[in-house]
Parts: sequence; structure tokens; C-alpha cells
Amino acid sequence: CAQENATKCSIFYHDQEQTPEVPTKQNPHPDGSCTDGVCDCGLHPCGEYLFDHRNGTMLREWIVKEHIVGASGVGDAAISGLFIDDYWCSNLLCKQNPKIAGCPCRDPVQGPTEVDKFSQKDMGLSDQDIADLTKAWNETMGLVQKAILAKGGYTWSLFYGQQNANASPFLLKKDQCKAQLKSACQHDSSWQKHSMLFGVSVNASSQLSQFNEDLSFFLLARGNYSWLGWGVWGMTWPFNAEPAHGELPPLPHGVPRPSELDLDYGIPDGGMLCEESKPGVFTRKWTKALVSLDCNEFKGTIEMR
Repeated sequence: CAQENATKCSIFYHDQEQTPEVPTKQNPHPDGSCTDGVCDCGLHPCGEYLFDHRNGTMLREWIVKEHIVGASGVGDAAISGLFIDDYWCSNLLCKQNPKIAGCPCRDPVQGPTEVDKFSQKDMGLSDQDIADLTKAWNETMGLVQKAILAKGGYTWSLFYGQQNANASPFLLKKDQCKAQLKSACQHDSSWQKHSMLFGVSVNASSQLSQFNEDLSFFLLARGNYSWLGWGVWGMTWPFNAEPAHGELPPLPHGVPRPSELDLDYGIPDGGMLCEESKPGVFTRKWTKALVSLDCNEFKGTIEMR
């Protein structure tokens, strides 16, 4: 039942994590504070609810055709992509194949991720139920991804290494600089064959700690389908460090946006990839810029042409 209204209840499983609540003395800063002492989410209490993807065709057709690519989704001309987070995880499936994305199940336990850790017990689900739900959810998500692509859209989990919305963009590391670029400069590398999510390093004071190097790395390593954004986890939301739930971010307007992100660097000159011009120094010609990154000195340089 709703905490502020004991008569407003639901027979459907839900928790109140990461959902709007009425502030209390015990919890003065919930994830979204409802006004006037009332959380109005419709007929049911506010909460995280779950679909049973074992319901098959009827549920999937509604999710795909209405919720995902309908008029309020990718079917709207103003929407080109969706941020679809979280997944189901099964201990049984992970035991069969530990290499499954998301294994082992620690977010927080097996079952739906970022949902109360007692959800399996509260719903009366067996381990086999969790395995069946996980496989059914995967089937639904496969159809969702195909439908989004068919509409000319995109979704986060299609990025390389983001299969379960890991929120972990590829970051340039000083001690890995040479190895990362040696790999990226190869035609058959994952950097060139897949859509890639790059990150800009942000320190605890919400400052860009190595921006020239990060931007140089992006222009050197990127393939035809690459994106650059803030942060280590969650693309910094765009704040870093990420505030605790219910707390405000350290900067009211987020991380500053450097003017360099709005410059036109053209396209790779002649379609060429980056090359190691001398030991530890990588360069790439763009039609409007010459980009280099000296991994020995860890210094990035972009000269406009």
C-alpha cells in the first residue's frame, strides 16, 4: 500500500526503490518528492512494477508496437533513440554459462536488476522461474531492438560492450594509451567494426581532467559510428560524483561544455585510420584538422587545418 494512504493498495508486485515518495522524517529526501503529501501515480501506488515476459505474444506486441515504436516512442519524429536500462539475471543460466552478459547476478541479486533484493521471495518465484523470466525478457528485448532499428532509431544496449546497459563508456587511460590506440588503428578492430560509446573523464569536482587527451583519443580511435559523452558511469548524469539518491548534484548546471565539441573537424582524410607515426605517438589526418596523441607524454594536440 502507499505509505501516505493505507487504503491505496495493489495486488501487483512493486517496490518503492528509486520512485517518488512523500518525504518523511525518516526519509526526508526520497527519489522524487511528491507535493502536498500525496503521490499520484494513478490507480495504484507509486512504485517499480514488473512485466511477466512469459506472457508471450500479447505482452510483446503491446511493448513493441505501442510502447516502443508507437506515437509516444520512436514512432514520433522527434525521438531517434531510447534509453532502456536494466535486465533480468538468473543464477541457473549464469552457472550454465558464466560468460553471459551481466553474470554473476549482483545487482543486487538474481532476478530483475535494481529492484528490491527480496523480490524473488516476495513474488514466490523459484530459481527456474527466474531463469524462464530471464530468457523471456531477452526474447522481448531482441524484438524491441529489431523494431527500433527498423524505425531508423537506436538504443543504448546496441553499443559495443553495453549489452545490459552497463553505463560504462570506453575511457582513455594513461597506462593503457598505447595499447588502446594500437588496437584502434587496425581495420579489423572492434573500435572500427562496432558502434562505440566513448567517455570524457571527469574528476570529483566536476572538472574535465584530461579533455584534450580524451577528445584527441576520440578523433583518433573512432570508427564510422561513435559517440562521445561525459563520465565513468552513467555518462555522469551529467554530474560527477553521482549524488546519492535524493541529494542534489555538486554543480547546478552540470559539467561545463567545452567549445571544442562544437567545432567541425571534417571527416577522416581519405578514410584513413590513425597510425603510430613514431613510437608511442599516434596521428590521424582529418579534412579540417590534424590530430595527435603522444602516449609517452600523455598529451593530445588538435591543429585545425
